[in-house]
Amino acid sequence: MFGKSSIIFWGGILLALVVSLSVNNASAQVPMASFLCDQGDGPQVCVVYDNGEVKQVTDHKARTLAPDWSPDGNYIVYSANIQGGELFDLRIIDMTDPKKPKDKDLTGKELGVKLNEPQFAPAGDPRILVYSQALPQAASWDVGFLTLEKGNKPGKLVNITNAEGQGINKDQKGSWSPDGTKIVFESNRDLIDDKSQFDIFIADAEGRNAGKNQINLTNHIAPDEWARFSPDGMQIIFQSKRDGNSEIYVMDIDGKNLKRLTNHEKTDRRAEWSTGGITFETQRDGNWEIYRMDPDGNNKVNLTNHPKGDNGAIWSPKGKRILFESKRDGKRDVYVMDANGGDIRNLSNNPDGNDTHPRWNPFFELRSVEPGQKRFTTLGAVKRGALSED
Repeated sequence: MFGKSSIIFWGGILLALVVSLSVNNASAQVPMASFLCDQGDGPQVCVVYDNGEVKQVTDHKARTLAPDWSPDGNYIVYSANIQGGELFDLRIIDMTDPKKPKDKDLTGKELGVKLNEPQFAPAGDPRILVYSQALPQAASWDVGFLTLEKGNKPGKLVNITNAEGQGINKDQKGSWSPDGTKIVFESNRDLIDDKSQFDIFIADAEGRNAGKNQINLTNHIAPDEWARFSPDGMQIIFQSKRDGNSEIYVMDIDGKNLKRLTNHEKTDRRAEWSTGGITFETQRDGNWEIYRMDPDGNNKVNLTNHPKGDNGAIWSPKGKRILFESKRDGKRDVYVMDANGGDIRNLSNNPDGNDTHPRWNPFFELRSVEPGQKRFTTLGAVKRGALSED
């Protein structure tokens, strides 16, 4: 009835369908992102799926802060003051089976120190960047990392910014390079004209070199803050008030070839860099909006363009979509949009509290297929239309 070639053809089609169904079924089980959700009793860690399903994965009577994903999408680390007061320890959620998340104390019993703003290293050995007053050799607030051993057991705590006594004042807001070998951070250790201000520093952050080769890249009397590496790790973007108000600048990782990317009388801040471009927050339209621009500062476009404030843009791993926070539907919710500002939708849709701090699951866009094609509309009217500036 069927020839050999026909059997091979239909066999191939059947196999493709089976693989497609298997992949799509697996994709449906992968959380798209995490965020801090507040149902009225304080923030907890929630995850959201691309179909709009939201699942709460912690339940603490404690302050919960800053969830961040491991590079493989299997774990979420966050800070919580389970022990009370200002003693924030790290906890980790095993998301290997998203239907049965497992939350456990990572540092409280073993280390018992104040650890904040955890960030998994993007590459190399499992390490978590932290901001703390309780790192080894701490002189003040310092940036360092916690190593993880087999079974996610806490290993060695390493002080990067005060490794050799350099961090005599406050070091903060550390951020990994794409290859995990360096960090950029803010420090007010250097006085200029007898005044203390934050400058952007870079330091080695791997193995025995952690804390070595610390360089003040900006060294300016005006505050320089919010440093981020370019996707290729060769440049650093940051914000500065050196021209009178907050503007976005870029420089090479040795501090050379400084260039101002924005030039507006209103505040431009919190730039985030992706292969899809650079986003930043600005008040140039009368309220906080999220803009995108090219790496050279050209082609500035208002992505959100709404009378209510929009903040906290976070690029997806492949630079195709952007998470952000907005009050456009009442309380603060987590939203997602395409890289060009289209297809805005409310992901958290929580009428009872504020939802903040969205973070992409790194594994979500790294699958062989794109997310499901279901689309959901945002609650409330959304004014669209790109607005170009300077």
